[in-house]
Amino acid sequence: MRRIALLIMLTAFFGLAFLVACGDQKEAKKSETEVTAMDVQKEAKEAMETAKTYAYKQKEEYLQQIKAKMKGYDREIQELLAKAESRAADLKEESKVQFNQSMEELHNKKQAAAEKLNELNSASGEAWEDIKSGMDSALDELNKAFDRARSHFKS
Repeated sequence: MRRIALLIMLTAFFGLAFLVACGDQKEAKKSETEVTAMDVQKEAKEAMETAKTYAYKQKEEYLQQIKAKMKGYDREIQELLAKAESRAADLKEESKVQFNQSMEELHNKKQAAAEKLNELNSASGEAWEDIKSGMDSALDELNKAFDRARSHFKS
């Protein structure tokens, strides 16, 4: 009988020890996977910083492209003016008037594009996307005005 009692006690003791040991592992696993509000805030802050950095890089790349286009337009406008001066004697008075109007329009469109570029340059990383569409539109208008001015020399 003593042996049976001892066996029951040992079985109960080891069973209880096993339950306690398994319970501790479950608690340890829970604490490892538990996410706190601080963890979420930290990850959200990191994500925001990454997004800001990405937006800034995108803005800088876009600005470089626009600045290069504007320099190209400056160069082409100078070439167009030089061509107009060399052909001034050949142009009819009506053509000269139309060319001058086209050049004035071109100048106005270039000025508008330059203003948009300044606006874009000073825009924050988050707001530049809104201004980008206006910049694209201004460049499109500048390109159309340039084509109209250039059309006076196609023959």
